[in-house]
Amino acid sequence: MDRSLRLRSFGFAAIVLYCLLYLVPTFVDSERIPSWFFFDHKITLGLDLQGGAQFTYSIALDKAVDDKAAEIRRDVEAELAEKKIEGAASTPDIAPGAIAITLKDPAKKDEVQKLVASRYGDIITTMSCPAQGPLKDSLCLRISSSFADGIKKSALKQAVGTIKKRIDARGVSEPTVIEKDDQIIVELPGLDKDNIARIKELIARTAKLEFKIVADGSPWMSGLYQHVVKPDPAAEALGITALPDAWAHEKSGKEFFDSYLKAYDRDESFTVDEAKKSGCWRRDLPEKDGKVRCKVTGRRVIERYLEELAAANPQFHVPPDGQIGFELVFPDSVGEKADKRPYWRTYYLDRAVRLTGSAISKADVSYDPNTLRPEVAVEFNRLGARAFGDLTGANVGRKMAIILDDVVASAPTIQSAIRQGRSSITMGGSDPRTQERDALDLVNVLRTGSLPAPLEEQQVAELGPTLGRDAVDKAQLSFGLGIILVVIMMIGVYRWSGTIAIVTVVINIMMMLAVMAMFRATLTLPGIAAVVLTVGMAVDGNVLIYERIREELNLGKSVKGAVEVGFQRAFSSILDGQLTTAVAGWVLLQYGSGPIYGFAVMLLVGIATTLFTNVLITRFFFDLYVSKKKGELATISI
Repeated sequence: MDRSLRLRSFGFAAIVLYCLLYLVPTFVDSERIPSWFFFDHKITLGLDLQGGAQFTYSIALDKAVDDKAAEIRRDVEAELAEKKIEGAASTPDIAPGAIAITLKDPAKKDEVQKLVASRYGDIITTMSCPAQGPLKDSLCLRISSSFADGIKKSALKQAVGTIKKRIDARGVSEPTVIEKDDQIIVELPGLDKDNIARIKELIARTAKLEFKIVADGSPWMSGLYQHVVKPDPAAEALGITALPDAWAHEKSGKEFFDSYLKAYDRDESFTVDEAKKSGCWRRDLPEKDGKVRCKVTGRRVIERYLEELAAANPQFHVPPDGQIGFELVFPDSVGEKADKRPYWRTYYLDRAVRLTGSAISKADVSYDPNTLRPEVAVEFNRLGARAFGDLTGANVGRKMAIILDDVVASAPTIQSAIRQGRSSITMGGSDPRTQERDALDLVNVLRTGSLPAPLEEQQVAELGPTLGRDAVDKAQLSFGLGIILVVIMMIGVYRWSGTIAIVTVVINIMMMLAVMAMFRATLTLPGIAAVVLTVGMAVDGNVLIYERIREELNLGKSVKGAVEVGFQRAFSSILDGQLTTAVAGWVLLQYGSGPIYGFAVMLLVGIATTLFTNVLITRFFFDLYVSKKKGELATISI
């Protein structure tokens, strides 16, 4: 064996071995693979072959409109300050996208209205203010219907893109995310229940990060505190308590006072409709006498109490410029008798959003140097850092609520202006592993961007193979039958050379599958069709080569010369055919989606592996056979 042949044999053997090792996780159960085995990528089957899970979400598009109104409110306040007009702007909960401007001098209302109209044009329109209450003399505006529709369409499109990024970040192959009317449908191929549950949680996280100031000493909150501690039988029945809160600024010693409500999670009996309304209903809950027993969060207990209290006594309606925030607290109490149950507590907040997650330029997992607990360190962009510095500088001594997905993650006291443009978000929970996992997930969603509005899960379904079990079995049968027919034809027509063709086809398929495993691709029925088509193209290439060799042998050339010329003359025909098919595959790849895209990917991979096996590996086997026979070979089985 000459040096060139020896080098080729080692090289091809290494490639085949590498492909085989890469395919081990795909075909061998993970429990039987040793821990030291360094290949872990595998091919997953698509929804059409193995089924999976489907989630249907609705999106609170009105929230996206409210966020735009909050942005305009901040601009209006800056404009009023610049024009030296005394007044304040707010975003009251009277209509989606509502903005109220309350002026100290009502005579300037027309001037302000013209100012706002010239700046925002068709974006906003006027609306009637409530006849009673603090807004009766205000200038009330709202986002116009046409602009609101544009915001909703954009929010829906953005939500689809963000969900795709989040799923891709978790390494799920070939997810399907589509919009249908005002809903988003997500389909995930064959994952285990734990992975599906985690991805569901990741999808639904709005990752809406907001910074708001705690309105300490509010007369409304003080009145609520006095009402609950009176005591109030309704609050006692629900296990709601009212507690004082006090803190001091470290440098000045100035004291601040506030109060809050506290409640634990509790089990309650509901009708099915009531359970669905409370958000605690699940399909697996046992039903008895038309009722189910489910857990209600302390947050929902407080919310329900406040709703009923406001309905009975209008003075307890949350003011338009205020908002109730909720934090889930995990006590650090020590001792056997200490109550270590997590509970929900309230914060009374300024409704105005002072800063959002859009101002974040970087997010990473870090660890608190004192407690070693995982937290998420965030850095603001240039404008965000300036706004954060102004916000903390104007509210020294007060508390600032860091709100993630409508839950207060923490509410630290502002000891001084923070001009470095950095902050951190602490993780709830007492289990360090859970905290670390939550921190990683939060970093992922902050990096991929927040959803423009919260998602609400409408339906969950487990999908069987979309083509049906019988159709899948028939497809697999046709694939196997096609391979067998090719084997019979090639060996019957080309004898020993046909065997070489079959071996190269097997190596070709193995290389295709290894490439799929390398990129953790999903195999679908169109992908199988591309594999079958590749087998046909590979065999066709071998037929071209063999017929050329036959022609040269019939002209009286030696076996070695016939093989040499046969491969040279067949190469241009093989290359032309493969390039023509590759152009069609590239077009499908660029403009196709779903099954068409999967077919195009497999087709292009198959073209590359077919050229490699036809031109190099088939030639290697012929050269090896000829070299072993040396001068004894007068003809060849072809």
